[in-house]
Amino acid sequence: MAFPATVGITGANGRIGRVLVEGLRDLCEVRPITRREVNDLPSTVVDLHDVEAATRAFEGLEAVIHLAADPSPRSGWVSVRENNIDMTFQVFEACRIAGVRRMVFASTNHTQHGNTILETPETLDTSKNIRMKLTDLPNPDSLYAVSKVFGETLGKYYSERHGLEFISLRIGWLIAENDPTRMVGKSSEDYMRAMFLSHRDCVEAHRRALDVDTKFMLAYAVSNNDRRVFDLTDTIETLGFTPQDNAENYFEKL
Repeated sequence: MAFPATVGITGANGRIGRVLVEGLRDLCEVRPITRREVNDLPSTVVDLHDVEAATRAFEGLEAVIHLAADPSPRSGWVSVRENNIDMTFQVFEACRIAGVRRMVFASTNHTQHGNTILETPETLDTSKNIRMKLTDLPNPDSLYAVSKVFGETLGKYYSERHGLEFISLRIGWLIAENDPTRMVGKSSEDYMRAMFLSHRDCVEAHRRALDVDTKFMLAYAVSNNDRRVFDLTDTIETLGFTPQDNAENYFEKL
C-alpha cells in the first residue's frame, strides 16, 4: 500500500498535533486543521461539529489523523459529549462523504487505565504488576476514556460498513518538554514512568499507522518504558512499531 500523499491533522495546534505536523511534513503533504487561526501555524480553520464544513476541509485528503477533542480525563459529560462523541461522529461522516481512505484515531491509554488507577486518572497503582493486552476488555477511568472507547467502536462500524480503513492508537503521555522527569516528586510520577511517549516514538507510531496494510487495527503508542503496563508484543507484530525510547533513561541522568 502506498503511503498517503495528503494527510489532514485535526487538532493540529495541540501538543501531539504540533509534533506530528513537524514530524510528518517530509513524508507527505500535511494539512493542519484547527478550530481557529493560529499565528505560527498556517491551517485550514473549520468547526468540525459542522459536517458540511468538515467535508469541504477533508476534500482531497487520503488520510485523516483525528486528534481534535477535549483531552482532559477530568472533563464533564457536556464537553465530552459535544467534543468527543458528537464531533467524532461528524468527522467520521465527513471522511466518508469526502472519500478519505484512512483514519488514524487518537485513542488513549485511559481506555484500560481503570485496571491500574490509584486515585486519579494521572496516578498509577504500582502494587498491580500487570501487562495489559489489546485483547483485554476496556476499563475506562473517566468519561473522557469512555468517549475514546466509543470512537474505537465507531471506527469498527465505519470500517465494516463503509470501507474506511481505521487504526486506533491508544496513546500514552506526551508532553511538550519531551522529558518525563518533569514529574519527579509529583503524584503522577509513577504514571508518567509507565505511560511516557517520546516525540520520536509518537511520530513513528503515526507513520506506521498511515502506512500499515490493514482494514482495522488497535495498537499502543507508548515508549518502551521499563515500567510500562501494556504488552507491546501485538503492536510490534501488527503495526510494525517498535518504540525506541524509555522513560527510565531520562530518570537515570538525574
